[in-house]
Amino acid sequence: MKTITFYSYKGGAGRSSTTLNTLPYLVESMHASATAPILVLDMDLDSAGMTYLLGLDIHFKGHYDVKSFLMGDENWSEAASASLKEHEFYQKFVPVGNILGVDNEAVMFLGVDDAKPVDNNQMDGTKEDVFNKLRRFCRRNGIKAVVIDSSAGDQFSAVLSTGAANDIVCCMRPTMQFRIGTFNYLHRLSEKTQEKRIVLLPTVVPNTDKEVDGEMQRTKAINNIRDRVDDLAIDEVCMDFVTEECFGINEVERFKWKEGVLYKIANTAELSEDEKEATKRYKKLANVLAKEV
Repeated sequence: MKTITFYSYKGGAGRSSTTLNTLPYLVESMHASATAPILVLDMDLDSAGMTYLLGLDIHFKGHYDVKSFLMGDENWSEAASASLKEHEFYQKFVPVGNILGVDNEAVMFLGVDDAKPVDNNQMDGTKEDVFNKLRRFCRRNGIKAVVIDSSAGDQFSAVLSTGAANDIVCCMRPTMQFRIGTFNYLHRLSEKTQEKRIVLLPTVVPNTDKEVDGEMQRTKAINNIRDRVDDLAIDEVCMDFVTEECFGINEVERFKWKEGVLYKIANTAELSEDEKEATKRYKKLANVLAKEV
């Protein structure tokens, strides 16, 4: 059982839509099912991106949510259960597989009530014990993976989300500010002793290259990222998405107006060329994440 966190240095990286579109392929790669599901947590406590994308904001208003989980509002057992569906903690999650186009209970979601007040004095970075308990619960109950849609930057919930992860998917637009911010974060992360795999994932990458100030920007961005990786003191950095043949997740015109799940859309409609290419990248990302390092 592994924990996978989708992270971005700042908002606007398409992190939540990347998480959403990778999930159905992760179900396939990990052979998740109703008896061995993937748990998804929305840790963007203020923005609730994944909760809104799944249309579950009303469901979690005033109810048990990720904030309740972090604050230990209800005591729940981490022991193995004879019937996972009857476990009091598991019942807090909502099945969302149908939204993704897979078996409904193969993906279970715990969202966030972004309007629920939180005592910031209690959000002091000491909630690692909650995630340790979650990991024990998952191992004992056959959960395939925990997937976290993190908040951005160095917010408390982002630090907690990346700290809990085995794999961190660093979503970053290929612009200079995203590159600088992401690698500043990775340098800070490298100072810690925890072993993690970093998957560098450029996102919303333009479908056509452009010459700016006498330089082709695609090649410049790829070379800049690869040079910066060489300076990192991190053992496992996946560069599968920083090549000329596969440079991140390409821009999808549809998502500029309305986010969706391409895996499910493909069942009922013909995908455009940019959508077809993006599905290949999401599938590749899922296969990378499903592998043990």
